[in-house]
Amino acid sequence: MAAMDMQEAIRPHPQGCVISFEVVPGCSRLAVPSGFNPWRKSLEARLTEEPSRGRANRQLAGELARALGIAAGDVEVLSGHKSPRKVLLVRGRDREAAVAALRKKMDEEAGRKAE
Repeated sequence: MAAMDMQEAIRPHPQGCVISFEVVPGCSRLAVPSGFNPWRKSLEARLTEEPSRGRANRQLAGELARALGIAAGDVEVLSGHKSPRKVLLVRGRDREAAVAALRKKMDEEAGRKAE
């Protein structure tokens, strides 16, 4: 996946950036992000939590914060609370920093799979 593709899912925002996700809850392994959906122009995420009482949303926000090296409180689900298509606000990280951090995380995951 080209970095240019990933940039389509991450937009600038006055407080940082906004990231579009396509989420698959209830997976056997956790991966945030797990890929890019070019048709929906969104990052994909595989979550181990079920979409019950906001658990999957909290896991997504927490894992995204960890990948970006920021506090979990700086990530907020803006829309899609009850949908697999979500938009998250990331405070304090501009678009370029978010793209670089998420690209690195995906490259590390790809390297682990290849081993």
